[in-house]
Amino acid sequence: MLVATVTLNWTDPTARVDVPPTALSPSEIASVDVFDGVSLIGTVIGAGVTFTTGILSVGDHSFTVVVNDTTGHKSALSNVFTATIEAVLAAPLAVSDLTGVVNP
Repeated sequence: MLVATVTLNWTDPTARVDVPPTALSPSEIASVDVFDGVSLIGTVIGAGVTFTTGILSVGDHSFTVVVNDTTGHKSALSNVFTATIEAVLAAPLAVSDLTGVVNP
């Protein structure tokens, strides 16, 4: 049974949550943590904006990201991207024992 991967894309934040918001430069982003549900499935180092999952199991997956700055602060969870991975059956193997008999 074959399953799929998902490529996630986002835009890094350019401001902090203080009031009024102060700027957040790409050099101040240490990493972005990627979650499937509550499980951390990967980390993009620096100001990355894309992540491709490993092979996912069949079923529903809910992805979020958290931005970590260079001072140790974490953003709130992003919005959720939901993907449903459906089972796809692979083609049958080729016949490998074909024989024949010549008839006179």
